[in-house]
Amino acid sequence: MELALPWLHDPFALRGLWAALAIGGWLLLCWYCLAPVWRHRRRSSTARADWLIAYASQSGAARQIAEQLALAARHGGQAPALLPLNELSLDELGRPTRALFVVSTYGEGEAPDNAALFWRRVRNQRPALHQLEYAVLALGDSQYADYCGFGRRLDQWLSTAGAQAAIPRTEVDRLDPDMLQQWRTRVDGLFGLPEVDASTADTFEHWVLADRQQLNPNSPGAPAWMIRLLPAAAMPRWQAGDLAQVRIGQLLRTYSIASLPEDGALELIVRQVINDDGSLGQGSGWLCQHADPGATLEIALRSNPQFHLTGPDCPTIFIGAGTGLAGLRALLKQRQRQGRRDNWLIFGERCRQHDRWLAEEIEGWAAQDLLTLDLCFSRTAEHAEYVQHRLAAKADQLRQWVDRGACIHVCGSLAGMGNAIHGLLQELLSAEQWQQLQRQNRYRRDLY
Repeated sequence: MELALPWLHDPFALRGLWAALAIGGWLLLCWYCLAPVWRHRRRSSTARADWLIAYASQSGAARQIAEQLALAARHGGQAPALLPLNELSLDELGRPTRALFVVSTYGEGEAPDNAALFWRRVRNQRPALHQLEYAVLALGDSQYADYCGFGRRLDQWLSTAGAQAAIPRTEVDRLDPDMLQQWRTRVDGLFGLPEVDASTADTFEHWVLADRQQLNPNSPGAPAWMIRLLPAAAMPRWQAGDLAQVRIGQLLRTYSIASLPEDGALELIVRQVINDDGSLGQGSGWLCQHADPGATLEIALRSNPQFHLTGPDCPTIFIGAGTGLAGLRALLKQRQRQGRRDNWLIFGERCRQHDRWLAEEIEGWAAQDLLTLDLCFSRTAEHAEYVQHRLAAKADQLRQWVDRGACIHVCGSLAGMGNAIHGLLQELLSAEQWQQLQRQNRYRRDLY
């Protein structure tokens, strides 16, 4: 049987075919030649650097300090490499003679997500780092039992590997500005950095409380409120996933932002804290009860790139409970602005009757096929469940989404939901899927 291919006898068609093949071949050759360059560009720049600044940051503070150090060094004519620990290999760590490590601790002594892979790779290894002189700035919160735990372990590991501490490890509680400045003064002298402000550069601006709305009247849980704030000046810019640091007197409280600038207001979801003696928590008490509409608050917006969306082409799974809905809501709004419908939200609260937070909005999105919605309630007699139970029941669907390249965003309490989801994902996914999620930074968390 002879195939009918009339275009073989058409000189114009043949000319187009040969042109297409030539262009395709040229592109393939370019890829073949340049791929090694692209692949090694970061490593070669690290090799050429005078020294190293590495950071481990969950909410952005350690990254911000590291970037300030790198900028000061460049102003002083130096060329340090700047990168998160996950992007640092042992070979690269064996090259520089000087290094600064700015690291926070996540939860109870854990490495932040952008350092967890590095720590898993190296913690049981003992490389020879005798050439390295280093300093560790450990950021933490003394309210936690394992205060600065990751910074302490990293410092011990470096010392055991033969690296020499230029100055003793410095531990800074809750970004104390005086402690940061003292450390910076010592580092400036040792590393020859020009003097600059060592603060985390949070800029506080005035905002006005426009209104607040209780999201869960008659709920068995503590009241939760949508707080709506307007800027006293022009509307600043932020991204979905960013944080708001609220200053109330001497208190600093950090909240996930629940809105986009295009919404015309800064919105927060705040749970009212009620102490054992019946008194209200200081921060939440002011926001949810004491401050009158029209009251002025000081707020600094903080970039949180570890929780930003990775890109519009990535299917996205959102998992959260309680006030964790705030960070997820902003991300979902951004996804809809991008025209993406491949969104899956698993959200948990207490009572189906009283805790369907923002039901009109969220269930409306589901009705329009803008997301797949799974709601679960832990205080429902007929079928009580937490988000981890619903995720386990949807294990096959989870694996299918991950195989399609899905990103996973988790927002809410670390001690309960966050740790449970973290462990469950490792059980439900294959080792290859789990490692790929982390390597490609497709697993993102905003937990507190």
